[in-house]
Amino acid sequence: MKKHLIIIPALLFSILGFSQGIEFEHGTWKEVLEKAQQTNKPIFVDFYAQWCSPCRMMDKDIFPLEEVGKVFNANFVCYKVDSENGEGINLAKQYEVRFIPSYLFLRPDGSQFYRNSGSMNAKRFIAESGKALALMSDPKPINIWDKEYADKKNDPTFLLEYMEKRSKLGMTCLTLFNEYLELLSETERTSPVVIELYKKNAKDIRINAFAYTYLQKNIAAFEKAFGPDKAYVNYILSFGIKNSVDVAIAKKDEQLLANAAAAYDLLPKDEIAMVKAEIYTHFNYKDEIYMQYYLYTGEKEKYFKHVADFGNNNLMKITDEMIAKKDKANSQMVENRIKSGQIDATQLSNIRAYWKNKEKTTISWHLNNIASEVFKKVSDKQLLQDALSWSKRSLELSPNSATWMNTYANLLYKLGHKKEAIAKEEEVLRLISNKKNTQGYKDKAEILRKMRTGENIWNN
Repeated sequence: MKKHLIIIPALLFSILGFSQGIEFEHGTWKEVLEKAQQTNKPIFVDFYAQWCSPCRMMDKDIFPLEEVGKVFNANFVCYKVDSENGEGINLAKQYEVRFIPSYLFLRPDGSQFYRNSGSMNAKRFIAESGKALALMSDPKPINIWDKEYADKKNDPTFLLEYMEKRSKLGMTCLTLFNEYLELLSETERTSPVVIELYKKNAKDIRINAFAYTYLQKNIAAFEKAFGPDKAYVNYILSFGIKNSVDVAIAKKDEQLLANAAAAYDLLPKDEIAMVKAEIYTHFNYKDEIYMQYYLYTGEKEKYFKHVADFGNNNLMKITDEMIAKKDKANSQMVENRIKSGQIDATQLSNIRAYWKNKEKTTISWHLNNIASEVFKKVSDKQLLQDALSWSKRSLELSPNSATWMNTYANLLYKLGHKKEAIAKEEEVLRLISNKKNTQGYKDKAEILRKMRTGENIWNN
């Protein structure tokens, strides 16, 4: 009996402790909908992924707060969905979840009326719930717009309003944008309204979309229409290539891959020159298009052929002077945007620090990334030696990166330079010595142990 008296208060204490924050439902999606309908409450859904650091931050620091729980528990049926597992995969597709974490606010019937994404502090997160509750009484919810679309798809005014509605809900508008653009006259297609739509839809555009092909065929007119933001033209075209490669990977479509590579060749020639000379960001080189495809489709030999070219003939040709020139231009761009009020003044120090060395960090990351892939999957001595030079260069650009240094140590060891590898891995552990209880430290310590005993530390 005494044993039970001890356990019951402990259970009560545990329940009271957990009830302070958001109380998430643990049943199926069907059961969540049923509860929402029974209680006549809207649903708050947190779409997360296990690898997502902002998701873990929200889960650890924001969701458990009493003030957050008080608002969300009183007003919503709350539910967490792993967007990459179980029924979460289909739910993420159904609700067009493109960013992680995403927060969806739904009516009891499952129709969406508001969404937002990203990590945020408690005050802003609570404010989001207020916005959602205010929008819930919208007399024309998105499902009504969806039904009207079939009858009004040839009405430019309707399409414009429909896109605005979907944009507020974080939903894709690319199909609607294409349809809207095709309904316009030639002169209307470079209007300020269309320019804003291009900016809003840049991250969704694909090379086979009318919006993409029209932009590509009329680059000069659009650069004039974008004015000071004319770099957006190349930015949008580059995103179209990236998105198309992603689709090609998913479908294993080599024709679409070839079309994406051909689209790269049609990028503005002066921009291509800048890409190769001054390190323009995002899909800088054609090799990277093929690398991305062959890596994810598992075609090892083709992947490493392009890796070698990307490393030796592109990344290793980028000098410190080129990087400094690009970073100086980046910093000037940021200062111009600060002066024009385009950048939030509350984050100036972080923004300046990021852009000051953005290109240096980017090139360093690329070099380490391909060197690490070679270490893990290749036995060819010449390619390993190339990878060692890439890794060494990455450390010249980011000398205090324990991760980059670990790649260098691994490559030294695989090439038979055991003494140098051990010394470098010991340096890695010294860099992260203040984190001895982390899994990363334990993993590196295990690598060092294997190096000292002459064990295999690679998989191939």
